[in-house]
Amino acid sequence: MKIWLAYGLVGLWALSVSPKAAMAGNDTLLIEAIDVEGGAATLYITPEHRSLLIDTGWPAELGAKNPDSAQRIIAAVRRHGLSKLDYVLITHYHVDHVGGVPELLSGIPVGTFLDHGPNRETPAADASPSFAAFQTTALYPKYLEAIRGHDHRSLKPGDTLKIGSLQLTVVTSDGAAPERPLPGAGETIGECDSMAAMDQNGGEENARSVGVVLTFGRSRIASFGDLTWNIEKALVCPRDKVGRVDLFFVSNHGTHLNNSPALLHALSPAIAIVENGGRKGADPETYDALMHSPRLKRLWQLHFAERAGAEHNTPEAYIANLTSANDTLASVTAVVTKQGSFTVTNSRTGFSETYPAATARQGKPE
Repeated sequence: MKIWLAYGLVGLWALSVSPKAAMAGNDTLLIEAIDVEGGAATLYITPEHRSLLIDTGWPAELGAKNPDSAQRIIAAVRRHGLSKLDYVLITHYHVDHVGGVPELLSGIPVGTFLDHGPNRETPAADASPSFAAFQTTALYPKYLEAIRGHDHRSLKPGDTLKIGSLQLTVVTSDGAAPERPLPGAGETIGECDSMAAMDQNGGEENARSVGVVLTFGRSRIASFGDLTWNIEKALVCPRDKVGRVDLFFVSNHGTHLNNSPALLHALSPAIAIVENGGRKGADPETYDALMHSPRLKRLWQLHFAERAGAEHNTPEAYIANLTSANDTLASVTAVVTKQGSFTVTNSRTGFSETYPAATARQGKPE
């Protein structure tokens, strides 16, 4: 991937460095990819101060510690001036996505929980007994108990939800994809012809992930949880059912089990964010696939991918946390205008880059 330093000369980009992280205004959507050490937790706050959290990271005894995942999420919510969460969407019931729910509820009120319905995964025959408490068969009942008394809705493809001026459309849930393309989709994807099935999926719950397209003004954002290769194929082959997006939260922390060339062609994101850990996700195969995505302007990462080598990481300015040994708990924040521009900020340094609306669906500058 080229690094374009002369954006102003070509008239396509505005580059800015600020000592402060970008903040949402009265007419903007704020998105924060919270560092939960290789889990997932993404916060959306609308101009009307309505909120959506997608996934809750790890339980307190695993993953992010001192502070744990829930504490990091609660701190982010309060930092942005909110005292509650309107919606929490659990994409699936793996421990790094649903594990933080009980601790989250002990620290902040939540209105409605959204998910794909019952757990679909059973432990493998050779599963470690020491990890039994963190298998989906144990986590799902704990989740249901934790959310008892809250509004609760199971989603299916085609469902929609208005959260202030943010529109959520479900495109995958419980292993199903929509029958008809969304408006503006329907392109034939050439990579489908060579896209073989992939039996490995990282666990059945990955395939059941709730995948959503979020629309705010002229902007479209895709977030698919840990959606698997084979469900990606059902979603975009032979004809794409989603359409192009401006921002893509790279699936499954950037592992090679997802993010197929066919999906990346269909979405053609201008910006991609990988919610990886220092030693989890951001695989070299995914990095290479992203670099060949036809309209990608910039890749951002929550962590430097320590297993991948420097050649398979985005430049340091676009990485929130550089080492596991000296983790700064930094996030990646995007502020989106209704006209379609994005300003993405690395909270570790305050470095920001702005992507004007007119570039979102254009090709890369020469």
